[in-house]
Amino acid sequence: MTSKERVLRTIEFNQPDRLALDMWTLPGTIKKHGAEIDALKKQYPTDIAAIPGPIDHGMTPELFKIGEFTDDWGCGWVNLQAGIIGEVKNPPLADDDAIAEYHPPIELFCEKWKATEQTVKQNIANARSEGKFVIGGCVIVFERLQYLRGTENLYCDIALESEEFLALAQIIRDFYKVYLDHWLTMDVDAISFNDDWGSQRAMLINPAAWRKLFLPIYSELIGRVKAAGKKVFFHSDGYIMDLYPELIALGVDAVNSQLWCMDIEEIARRYAGKITFWGEISRQNTLPHGTPDEVLTCADKMKKLLFVNGGGLIGQSELGPDVPVENMRAAFSAWNREK
Repeated sequence: MTSKERVLRTIEFNQPDRLALDMWTLPGTIKKHGAEIDALKKQYPTDIAAIPGPIDHGMTPELFKIGEFTDDWGCGWVNLQAGIIGEVKNPPLADDDAIAEYHPPIELFCEKWKATEQTVKQNIANARSEGKFVIGGCVIVFERLQYLRGTENLYCDIALESEEFLALAQIIRDFYKVYLDHWLTMDVDAISFNDDWGSQRAMLINPAAWRKLFLPIYSELIGRVKAAGKKVFFHSDGYIMDLYPELIALGVDAVNSQLWCMDIEEIARRYAGKITFWGEISRQNTLPHGTPDEVLTCADKMKKLLFVNGGGLIGQSELGPDVPVENMRAAFSAWNREK
């Protein structure tokens, strides 16, 4: 069974031959443990290839370098630690009056796409030659709005349901319409959506506000992806228990979330068998501070709770530079080990 077939069978609840594997390593981790990571990836090959394109974080190495950087949207970043993404400290639309004059970088994206299209196609072809399941691009809604407006201003816009928010939402729609026009012509299996919606204990905004203001945006964008016959993979950090039913209703195929911020048994009781859980073992506690046996135990519990009806779980973890090498080995080996 190829990796693509394995992932498709997983998200379609159709009995893959084993758990699909997708291990993430931050640039800082590779810088610190490159040789060990390379050896583990050879021993436990990933089933998923994530291919970035122009304007995506994966094609913007400046975001991971120490210093200041202005991205293609005009957002001013500051980074104090190499290998880990920095923060926007200079949002271009902090002033209300700036919104009406702002235009998203559609023309710039199209220019960069034309310049890099063959590279993107070759990267996809390389992944195809290895039988991988291919995820293309990365749609960012909530986080991009924060980068543009500033977090405090955006939260006020959301609370007030202001005209500024409606204008910002249209900026996002206009850009991602063109963005998806390009990506949906590519030979990819899925499109990625990436927005962190949770704090440690609750959603960052009222779920009712999410449904009123953000659900229509996601519905439009995800609807286009699904209509093109592609799958949708959705990432969100934090506590998002309130969002699982919405993501299921939207047709999201796989969700990457911090399961261990929540009650994993309750998640399983409500949603196992209805959506695929794309990891993850806790990168806040177990991976950096636990033992290898605790890493294995977490994976075993996830398999027991979430792999049901012939699918529903992808073995995934994010390995930061704070994870000991022995825990990295355990994380790679945990998903398909024989007891």
